[in-house]
Amino acid sequence: MLEPAELVEDIHVDLAEVQQKYQRTVEKKMPHYAHTLPDQPPDKWEPLEDHLQLVATVSSKFADAFDAGSFGQVLGMWHDLGKYSLEFQAYLFRENGFEAHLENVTPSQRVDHSTAGAQLADRIFGKHPFGRMLAYCIAGHHAGLADSISTSGASGLDQRLKKAIPDISHAPAERQQKPVLTDALPIALGVDDASVAFQLAFLTRMLFSCLVDADYLATEAFMSPEKTNERKTTPPTMAELRTTLDRHLQQLSAGQSGPVAEARADVLTACQVAAQTDRGLFSLTVPTGGGKTLSSLAFGLAHAEKHQLPRVIYAIPFTSIIEQTASVFRNVFTEAPEETILEHHSNTDPDKETSTTRLVTQNWDAPIVVTTNVQLFESLFAARTSSCRKLHNICNSVIILDEVQAIPVDLLQPVLATIQELVLNYGCTVVLCTATQPAFSRSEEFRIGLTNVTEIIPNPPQLFQRLQRVQISHIGKQSDEELCALLTEHDQFLCIVNTRSHAAKLFDRLTRGRRPSRSAASPAENMVCDHGLNETEEQVSEGLFHLSTLMCGRHRKRVLDTIRQRLNDGLPCQVISTQLIEAGVDVDFPVVFRSLAGIDSIAQAAGRCNREGRRRTGRVFVFEPTDIKLQGYLKATANSAAELMADLDPDNMALLSQDIVRRYFDLNFWRHKDRWDAKEVMKCFPDPYQKMQFNFQTAAKRFRWIEDASETVFVPYGQKGVRLIKQLRKLHDDRQKIGELRKVLRQLQRYSVSLFLNVFKAMVGTDIEVLDSGYAILINETCYDKHLGLRPDKIGYHEPDSLMI
Repeated sequence: MLEPAELVEDIHVDLAEVQQKYQRTVEKKMPHYAHTLPDQPPDKWEPLEDHLQLVATVSSKFADAFDAGSFGQVLGMWHDLGKYSLEFQAYLFRENGFEAHLENVTPSQRVDHSTAGAQLADRIFGKHPFGRMLAYCIAGHHAGLADSISTSGASGLDQRLKKAIPDISHAPAERQQKPVLTDALPIALGVDDASVAFQLAFLTRMLFSCLVDADYLATEAFMSPEKTNERKTTPPTMAELRTTLDRHLQQLSAGQSGPVAEARADVLTACQVAAQTDRGLFSLTVPTGGGKTLSSLAFGLAHAEKHQLPRVIYAIPFTSIIEQTASVFRNVFTEAPEETILEHHSNTDPDKETSTTRLVTQNWDAPIVVTTNVQLFESLFAARTSSCRKLHNICNSVIILDEVQAIPVDLLQPVLATIQELVLNYGCTVVLCTATQPAFSRSEEFRIGLTNVTEIIPNPPQLFQRLQRVQISHIGKQSDEELCALLTEHDQFLCIVNTRSHAAKLFDRLTRGRRPSRSAASPAENMVCDHGLNETEEQVSEGLFHLSTLMCGRHRKRVLDTIRQRLNDGLPCQVISTQLIEAGVDVDFPVVFRSLAGIDSIAQAAGRCNREGRRRTGRVFVFEPTDIKLQGYLKATANSAAELMADLDPDNMALLSQDIVRRYFDLNFWRHKDRWDAKEVMKCFPDPYQKMQFNFQTAAKRFRWIEDASETVFVPYGQKGVRLIKQLRKLHDDRQKIGELRKVLRQLQRYSVSLFLNVFKAMVGTDIEVLDSGYAILINETCYDKHLGLRPDKIGYHEPDSLMI
């Protein structure tokens, strides 16, 4: 057999000669290669056949989760058929330095290897949906799922299927034959063409997930086997996790008595009973303070144990409380390995996708995943490979959707269709969890609604009555000056407003004359130290605190810890916050002021008042700010609430009754048929479904949970934040250190802040550095305030001390 060294000996003329020489290796049965290793000869490279077999095996195993293993097998065997071409094999040699003197060939020239398998699928299956389904996945396994017809005319699937590509006739004959696939689809289909089109597109994306995750894992196994070994952990079983949680809940309830404790116990019991029923769609309607978080987790773990499901996914509406929810869970499972609980959101997924960032992206292979609604649902409509990797691991999971009322009206139809599909065809149990349950059940008026929803709580209205702990009053219009005068009458209060800028303005007004001049503080003093808020800061703020998402998660946690301690000690504790404190944050104030918002937001705010029922009643004051104007969704929900409040007693509003809540959602959801798919996501999957003319990239662009585009910045908060950013700089684009990078990014989630795109762009260069990998770092420490967090109003300004070397 011709040795590798002989193969490349004296190659210095042109590509034609390389191909002629390579043709002789084909005749001598020389191996084809899938991947190379830096500075290694060809005999150390990965044989293509080995890679195809491994990807096919893993992809098939993943697809077995929804009875599509044969499809996963075909995808794995065909995805890299283009690598059998002479051009691709020559490319591997050239890129690894074996053709240093090759003339008339651009060194960075790449060879299309993903279109060949797609064209084969289309040719073999003809107009059958199977062919298009496989073609979408194979053609996009690096670039992402494409539109059927691209507006640019370059990357659409139709164009790819007509594209001239390198010859793959050298591939083994068995790799080019029609595979054995069942004639039936592995899913149950709807009754109308529009539903079937959506389902086929959903199935395509799930199959795509199986392929890309299998491909990434197989590639990582060859390129970085030590990183593959890091993945080999043995997490606790669901039975072990359920037992640990039961023990923790028993300890929490020990010695507890009174109406609140009894109601929480009843909620937990209802969840434990419901967990033993069949898989399906559930609702959990529990007032704030009713123990919803841990009770719903108890349902999830017990249900997963009964049905042998691999994971529980806990999705919450806001990135700002991911760390807190994950921390609550970690406090339960203190003895479990770190990999047991994965917290994942979009803050560590840069828009700029590189080979390294694709490999480091989470695939949710963990027993408990804490994520956001944004990450979960945007992934379910994604086209990018990194975003789709995790999708197959959502199958056969218990999915708890906390604060489900936060679903945007403009995405209601695609979201509800997705929930129904996950339950119908992918083995999921979904729990719609909220304190203000919107009626999402299908009806004549609400034709896009869900079917067969089972309520876990036997009598929600009665439970709400038992947990009534506050009196809500409407105090009308208030200027900032008038509001601050009211606030200062209370030693302990929580004031929640709708925007970050309003929170900062109120905090500034309340601290005037109490804070030292900015020039007196050095940048080092301005940056909050990692060991928490120091005595100087507490003296400066006199028990006054600010909370917003302009503070990184670690910073917010430190402030919240101090707030809870002061509340417990009976010390002055005055808090100005955005709505981040409303969902899942366990604090108990005697008085809460809430800027006018939706009924669901007011209910959440009320849940921070007299939470433990230690007082006869707590007071919640709803006010209408005059110094700030709301827009868009916030304005619409506030107007709906104002319309309902007009008919209630302003001094004691029955605002949280089930009747008012139902009327509120009638105003905001059911009457807006024209907005159920306002972004026209469903139109990306048109009928007739037989043509499979799907536009995946367009759907991904349209399906934006949060309308305002934002960018994530990592901030050097405290010693640990500084250290993690230094590690990120070293590892961010190093494919050989994927495991280390993954750990650093997981920790950096707590040191991230999201900025609106226009603010981000204004800060890039002077205040923010963007690494080649796409990760952004705050380099101007003056822009981060120890009270307010990141200060966009400090753009371009540096404290003199920060410029000293």
